[in-house]
Amino acid sequence: MPLFSFKLIDSQLVSDFGVHDLPGEAEARTEAIKLARSLRETRPQLISKKYAIFVIDEEGAAVCSVPLDVPES
Repeated sequence: MPLFSFKLIDSQLVSDFGVHDLPGEAEARTEAIKLARSLRETRPQLISKKYAIFVIDEEGAAVCSVPLDVPES
């Protein structure tokens, strides 16, 4: 399975949430959404400060960016 890195960013790296072995990009996006939801609930002070969960694959290519400011539908 491919490896995906999850990072909390604003204009710079803030926190590294590690590397996760997931079946593909769709699952990586789902995990990023779950992480963003969790951070909105547990660290509301991050909302409205342009933070996002940024996911890259094992080759360094961007997979997705999930902003903490906008709850996904």
